[in-house]
Amino acid sequence: MRIEQSFEVEAPLDTVWAEIRDPQRMVICVPGCESIEALDETTYRAVVGLSVGPIRARFNLTVGVEEERPPLYARTTTAGEEGSRASMVRAVNEVHLEDLGDARTRIAYSSEVEISGRLGRYGGGMMKKIAERKAREFEEAFRARVEAQEEA
Repeated sequence: MRIEQSFEVEAPLDTVWAEIRDPQRMVICVPGCESIEALDETTYRAVVGLSVGPIRARFNLTVGVEEERPPLYARTTTAGEEGSRASMVRAVNEVHLEDLGDARTRIAYSSEVEISGRLGRYGGGMMKKIAERKAREFEEAFRARVEAQEEA
């Protein structure tokens, strides 16, 4: 499943980049993210909860930064499983930042996501709608957080 979105924030490029690269600040914006810890400079462990209809899942994920071109681009991979291996997820994620001038930044991101197991049995259309809803929740939380920092 491919997910592609973009949105703008009222904050300069360097501020947005710093926010994206700080996992402790990002955990607040990612829907369902319960915790994140750095394993090293480019690898993180995260726990993310998700509900799909009557199914609740809690994923133990490893996120790796594969490539960066600060402050414009980052590519990460995400892989993990539900504690019982009932569902597994793998994703390749890309983030592109664009300086729009006047302290505004466009964030464009895409993810190629594979979900297997009990959550993978749901139709692709349903999973895509859930993923898009979670993406909107992230965008709203991220925008509010970064713009509030700029006002302060």
